[in-house]
Amino acid sequence: MRAVAKFIKWLLGLVILAVAALFAWLYFAPPELIRVGAGYSAKIVCSNVFIAGRDPNQVLAVDVQAPGHPLLRLMKISVDKERGLVSAGLLWVLGRSVAVKRDGVGCASVPDGDTGKARQTSLRAAASAPAQADALWPDGERVDASQNPEVAKIVDDSAMAGPGMRAIVVVKNGRVVAERYGDGFSAKTPLLGWSMTKTVNAAIVGTLVRDGKLALANKGLFAPWKADGRAAISLADMMAMSSGLAFNEDYGDVADVTRMLYLEPDMA
Repeated sequence: MRAVAKFIKWLLGLVILAVAALFAWLYFAPPELIRVGAGYSAKIVCSNVFIAGRDPNQVLAVDVQAPGHPLLRLMKISVDKERGLVSAGLLWVLGRSVAVKRDGVGCASVPDGDTGKARQTSLRAAASAPAQADALWPDGERVDASQNPEVAKIVDDSAMAGPGMRAIVVVKNGRVVAERYGDGFSAKTPLLGWSMTKTVNAAIVGTLVRDGKLALANKGLFAPWKADGRAAISLADMMAMSSGLAFNEDYGDVADVTRMLYLEPDMA
């Protein structure tokens, strides 16, 4: 009997030692996937809390955890509203990452923890002229959807809008002809742009091409590219996303895209 008790005690001690060793490994050298999850959680909560004014716990539950990745369901956050910081980690402490609010340019993921350097990127925009209250958008805030009842029917259809709809805005001939917002969202709620930013960049590049400051045939776009085959990549190739560069965009794993977004201090 004593031998059995001794064996059980020895086995229990071995299990405790193994768990402690596992925790120490996860704490001091967390796998990159955990760091990616923490970086993503911190960034999403930071943008939605400090830019959109939403509740951090709601953002964590709905925006981070609800999509279903099991790793994200274990992420916990800490919000410092005075310093404009959000920290996130697996069970609070593992693979911790931080995101910081910067004046005029939103939140940034800071995987190396150098928030001081991250804050150096800021923008002081000049105050815009007040919109004319009675003018139609974009000169004012008024929306005239009376001429497009068929569009209103479409955006009112929950099946067309899809689950979790937050904002639908339809612009035709420079005027808003229909708009609808989900619960807790309005025309004044900033939303993350994600790949819509590509359209904004395309408009900026198009303007520069029109003004003769860039040409779609330009090659040798970056200094490190000029010494190898990448010198043949043109601006037109880049804008059409047909550069030929290998790029893995698997958001559920440690891939080129998640490494760029949440593991590298300099995304470029």
